[in-house]
Amino acid sequence: MYTRVHKYLVQVVIGCDGVKSVISKHIFGVNSTEYFSTSVVRGLTKYEHGHGFGNEFLVMSTNDKVQLGRMPITHNLVYWFVTRKYRISPTPQSYDDSSVNLNDNLVEIKQSTVRTLKGFPEEVVEMISKSDPTSLHLTDTVKYRAPWSLLGTLTRFRRGTVTVAGDAMHAMGPFLAQGGSASLEDAVVLARCLAPKLSSSSPPSVVQVMKTRRILVEEAFDEYLKERRKRVFKLCMESYLVGTMVDTPSPLLKLLATVIMAVMFPNPIAHTRYDCGRL
Repeated sequence: MYTRVHKYLVQVVIGCDGVKSVISKHIFGVNSTEYFSTSVVRGLTKYEHGHGFGNEFLVMSTNDKVQLGRMPITHNLVYWFVTRKYRISPTPQSYDDSSVNLNDNLVEIKQSTVRTLKGFPEEVVEMISKSDPTSLHLTDTVKYRAPWSLLGTLTRFRRGTVTVAGDAMHAMGPFLAQGGSASLEDAVVLARCLAPKLSSSSPPSVVQVMKTRRILVEEAFDEYLKERRKRVFKLCMESYLVGTMVDTPSPLLKLLATVIMAVMFPNPIAHTRYDCGRL
């Protein structure tokens, strides 16, 4: 089969091509992502008369295999996710029926998730039961980029006028429900760094005249990466530790992750208080 290839000459490239980013792999040489043996179901539940949950992000777990997160969006709408161990099970009604066979069956995904939540509070089970099936999304394997792999690359996510944002830079598990928020933060910071370089309302100074647009963009990208470095690393590390506590079968690794978590992140919701500033 013939595939037509188009070539474009561009001055600036910002790779927002997700966890399988071609730009991250081929331009920056970032290692491929790793996997948790965990699946995640995400969904939305609408409460016509309000939910009464406040505006706090909640994470709960009643055993080593299942974790639930709840994040109110509005007074009437709640986002939630459920993570659980992933296996391809031959028995449709078994605990591990979160397998790839469910991907096209939204009703069964919901029913399977409800069955998984045995032992959780009734309001949580009801939240899943009342969710809109069309809002459900099953990710059967959770991909992430190890936080230590970012230590040497976060400052190198620029080559000329090429950089990346979102999962292309900081793929992480869903355990903090912050991946999407972090991507939006990237956009705000990147725009804030680019704006004064490229759209100054005052006449250009002599120094600016001597600089090319390319150099200005490179400076903006460097500022963006410098500002995002600490925030991105901390999010990836915290998500990795929580994921390890949920995912690993090793009691020793679970204990180690718990201790590191207590030392590095004593406030489990501090990441939700971050302010990336204004545009």
